[in-house]
Amino acid sequence: MKKISICIPVLNEEKNIINIYKKIKDIFEKDLNDYQNEFIFTDNNSDDRTQEIITDLCKKDKNVKYIRFKKNINYDNSILEGYIHANGDAAIVIDCDLQDPPEMFGKFINEWENGYDLVYGKVKSRNESFIISSLRKLYYKLINLNSYYNYPENAHDFRLIDKSIIEKLKNIDYIFPYVRGITFNFSKNPIGIIYDRNERSKGKSKFGFYKSVTYSANAFYEETFLFTKIFRRLTLFITTIFILFSTINIFTNFAYLKFFDNLILSILILLAIFLTVITEYLTRIYLQLKKIKTNIYEFKINF
Repeated sequence: MKKISICIPVLNEEKNIINIYKKIKDIFEKDLNDYQNEFIFTDNNSDDRTQEIITDLCKKDKNVKYIRFKKNINYDNSILEGYIHANGDAAIVIDCDLQDPPEMFGKFINEWENGYDLVYGKVKSRNESFIISSLRKLYYKLINLNSYYNYPENAHDFRLIDKSIIEKLKNIDYIFPYVRGITFNFSKNPIGIIYDRNERSKGKSKFGFYKSVTYSANAFYEETFLFTKIFRRLTLFITTIFILFSTINIFTNFAYLKFFDNLILSILILLAIFLTVITEYLTRIYLQLKKIKTNIYEFKINF
């Protein structure tokens, strides 16, 4: 009998844990009883009753596994840890808040049985403003123009991946992984299924504006060559401008052109942005070389 691992990243989800556990158990007992299952909760150091509730579930159900981290290692790393600890023939990642419907599991598994190694949820519509919607479309266009593979628009972390991809994930050692992109990169045969995302059942979302921006920025840093392309061209542009105006100044005897001061200010601002991005890259390189991602576990249960 094939086994499906259910990976659930959590952070202060005391109000949702029991609900999602019961709902998924019920779905497997009624509709997916030809499959074994295991739950893997990865906890980013919650400070509510999350630890107590999951620990109690582990005592009652040995198929519930729990990893608690010493600190918040971020959403993507939490997902990655769930994947690499999975023992199933396939693994499904689902958020704890039930915005992604577990009722989709059957469709995911059917497509997987049909030979697809990555089955991802594709959000049908989002309740968001025109500005946010436009920024989201721009985000995907920039990602796809500046990476080596295409990301489907509105593809979500709610997905099933085959064991073959899980085995590849076990060999990566990124400090700042962009798991959504990595799984697409490893997939040979992906397929998307359109679905409606629900409202959060209980509790507050952990993905505010700041976290959404940093998550998107990480995708650009880790999975594209956008910044390097921009700043290669920016460096060439600045050099060309300086040579041009220096030449004009020599041959026309102008002390400086009227807008030269503004030009210098603009260039300094661009250089400041350039240095910020370079600093980010250097920090990531340093942390990766140091391999600080060690001894991240506070404890594990039922492994």
